[in-house]
Amino acid sequence: MHMIKKLLVLPAVALAFAATQADAIGVSKRTAPAAPSESYQGQWYTTPDGCSYSRAKAPGYATMWVLIRNPHHIGQPPAGRHCATVLQAQR
Repeated sequence: MHMIKKLLVLPAVALAFAATQADAIGVSKRTAPAAPSESYQGQWYTTPDGCSYSRAKAPGYATMWVLIRNPHHIGQPPAGRHCATVLQAQR
């Protein structure tokens, strides 16, 4: 095996092992909580776990809720790593 291939094998194996063991060691994966219902009228929405989202709606498309990375303007702390990037509106 060439030297470069040997150097790349160890990190690849380590990443594969870490990905398969995430559940076993209690690392949570990002899961998108439910978005507010269509009747919700506000521009911003904060989930119970502290993730803040802003409403986005284009004509002909469903409402989406996009993560606000630094929601200081609505009095919330920065988004954590556990926050989903986008929430799809409930139908």
